[in-house]
Amino acid sequence: MKTDRQNLGQTAENLAVNYLQQKGYQIFKRNFRLRRAEIDIIAIDRQDLVIIEVKSIRTDRFGPGENRITSRKKTKLIIAAYGFLDLFPAFTGKNLRFDVIIVDFSRYPAGIEHYQGAFWQQI
Repeated sequence: MKTDRQNLGQTAENLAVNYLQQKGYQIFKRNFRLRRAEIDIIAIDRQDLVIIEVKSIRTDRFGPGENRITSRKKTKLIIAAYGFLDLFPAFTGKNLRFDVIIVDFSRYPAGIEHYQGAFWQQI
């Protein structure tokens, strides 16, 4: 049985996928796991292979959502992205980009903020 937090995260990911598809992204994979890292969404945007971290927030009490991506999480995403490329070498020729999508449930309807190229190897 999923916790409220897991259900909220799943809802946020579903909203993010719908948002991305409306923007023309092709969703390749969801919830890609490699060792202890998970990539929420892997998508194609023109010539870019996009690794997308989805964060759901219920309050801005802890600061903006984009600031909640820790350097440890960024490191895990980068490692998982390169692991993905090892498993799917057909994507090797594409540009690699890391995006963050914040789904804000503190308002109705939920707000979506998309940060393209939110980080690169800032380890």
